Amino acid sequence: MNDTNLRHTEPQPARTTRIWISLLTHINLTQLKKHFLAISYTLFFLGFFFFPSSKSHSNFFYVAVAFPFLILIFMKKVDLRSFFYSRTFLLSTIFLVYMFSPLFWAENWGLSDISRYGRRVFYVLIFLGVTIHLVQTYPNFLRRLLVLLCWTAAIFAVGYIMFYYSQHPFPRRIYGFGQLHNPIMASSVYGIAFIACIYLFQQQHTMKTKLLYLGMLSVLFSYMMLAQSRGPLLALAVTIFGWPILESFSRKEGDHSHRNNFFLLLLIIFAAIAVLFILYPDFFKSCLFRGTAYRREIWGQGLLQAWDAPYFGHGLNADTRLILSNGEEMVHHHSVYMTTLFCGGIVGLLLLIVLTGSAIRQGLTQTGELQKFLLTCMLLFGALCMITDGHTLIRHPKPVWLFFWFPIALVAASELPGNPLGSEKRADYGSRQ
Repeated sequence: MNDTNLRHTEPQPARTTRIWISLLTHINLTQLKKHFLAISYTLFFLGFFFFPSSKSHSNFFYVAVAFPFLILIFMKKVDLRSFFYSRTFLLSTIFLVYMFSPLFWAENWGLSDISRYGRRVFYVLIFLGVTIHLVQTYPNFLRRLLVLLCWTAAIFAVGYIMFYYSQHPFPRRIYGFGQLHNPIMASSVYGIAFIACIYLFQQQHTMKTKLLYLGMLSVLFSYMMLAQSRGPLLALAVTIFGWPILESFSRKEGDHSHRNNFFLLLLIIFAAIAVLFILYPDFFKSCLFRGTAYRREIWGQGLLQAWDAPYFGHGLNADTRLILSNGEEMVHHHSVYMTTLFCGGIVGLLLLIVLTGSAIRQGLTQTGELQKFLLTCMLLFGALCMITDGHTLIRHPKPVWLFFWFPIALVAASELPGNPLGSEKRADYGSRQ
């Protein structure tokens, strides 16, 4: 009786506040808790385009992605041991642990080096684990992430281009923002978005949506052209021309719709290149001849340095600086493979080649029909990009996570039982649940 009287006499604002608090508490316990990791990972993934600095981006990963994932592991919500049933994840772990191990016999190593590079190995493994976990948990997670990637990349590409050329003459080489300030790294990331956009474009069935994705493809390709980075552009060319050849092996006879889409895409790309070549011939001259000689000199010196410790390398803490013949100093070897050879020796380089080759093969043969060419092309593009630039793969969050470790994680996820990437039928069934 007393409780009933209290409910009737409770002021309306107090009652409303109590209801809202109860509702928010319920949402926090059910929805936010359930999907927090997926939301924070998506923000981190897209954050390569908008976080103002590498430090702020890394801190977000540590707090909003790595820490919640560790809690899930400690609560036994994630079976970390199951990841090792994936050959790609196992090879990645072997490669990362091996690249860390030369520190113990490197010159001038200390506990600070062990701590610094140990954390970086740990961060990469966490990123791989989170990606695998989310792909397994949410059947539509990958597709939604790729759609957001394409939109985010296109929107920021337009913003970068408009802002940059409002202050600099066109077509001067464009520089981005935050993590994508380096034009080569930016082109590599935009290349991954370009491949994802082609994948989504080929699945569209209406002219309106096809035109929409063609517009995004044009924007992404324009940014890559304006960044004037030959390595990613060449890697993209090899990947694009290799993709329809690989596709032809799995398509039924008489199905030419994908070829028509592809040739339409090539026509638009060549038209854009032709217009730029006619209007700005110096643009292509600078792209073709800028920096060609110094890379040969860098790699030559890098080989000589690597020969001092050919089998097991100098260790991740070794000084990679080089002095060119003109007196210019280079802080690294401008090739992930050359740096891997220098730091990890022939053994480290072979492990990286085995990891990459195995992942490309697994991506082509083990995943569903709709995804296998996407993953294969992402891996091929990332592997080619690393030939002409980059430092080590043992890094805190950097663009190489997006164009190399992300495809590696997707292939690893495809190898695990019950995973929606494993077969097209499972993916369709999972999406209906």
